Amino acid sequence: MDRKKLKVQAREAMRQARPNPFWVALLLTLLTLGLTILSMSISGALDAYRLMLSSAGEGVMKYVEPVPKGGLFGQLLQIALEIMSVELTVGFILYALRVWRHEKAGFGDIFDAFGVFLRAILIRLIPALLMSLWSLLYVVPVTGLIVFTGWVGWLAVGLPLLIPAVMASYSYRLAPYIMLDNPGAGCWQCVALSREAMRGRRRELFVLDLSFLGWALLCAVLPLVGLILAVWVSVYMQVTFAGYYEGRMAAFMAANAPAVGPGA
Repeated sequence: MDRKKLKVQAREAMRQARPNPFWVALLLTLLTLGLTILSMSISGALDAYRLMLSSAGEGVMKYVEPVPKGGLFGQLLQIALEIMSVELTVGFILYALRVWRHEKAGFGDIFDAFGVFLRAILIRLIPALLMSLWSLLYVVPVTGLIVFTGWVGWLAVGLPLLIPAVMASYSYRLAPYIMLDNPGAGCWQCVALSREAMRGRRRELFVLDLSFLGWALLCAVLPLVGLILAVWVSVYMQVTFAGYYEGRMAAFMAANAPAVGPGA
């Protein structure tokens, strides 16, 4: 993989896209932010944070327990808001794919995942569950050691045990793209195909992630400009990852001739 060439092609695709991808990413950011604020308000976390900040301003540090609102209805509404966030995230992946492919792409694309509502949820849920299982390799022994020894330092010492979970996250990264390109494929099949396609390539994608670290630091150190830049970087990363997916799957298909793949 030529990372420099991949990024150049991503920026070129973004320059040619109409409307400008920045505005699409800004809409997604505002929608996601709104859903997050609503969810935090229902869970009581927003009020708790406000009270803790208020007490910190008075020189007193204290923890405030969040008090959920709305009872069962509130919990169901919170779940609905989380699901909407997932749908928008998958829709943004579809938008980035269309930008990379120089296809017609616009604001409506981020809502297109609602057309494959259940599949969009499953393609995010299945990898999350699998990664949770891998993370038990860290959680179980570290928790046991803390209970028996009383030393919280095991949280840091045991971090290498998280490596399998991190590796798993890279194994499943292509699953949403495969699902969007293959409406007839089952979600488990898409996850399995992603794992096979990323075998021996996880380090490659990890390095691609690291190549955006400079942008992330720049967004963090700048004040208002950093927030605006973060919106642009978000779509820049997604279009680059879409390009990586196309190249990786094309090479994998050429070598293995899988049953499903982009455009199947």
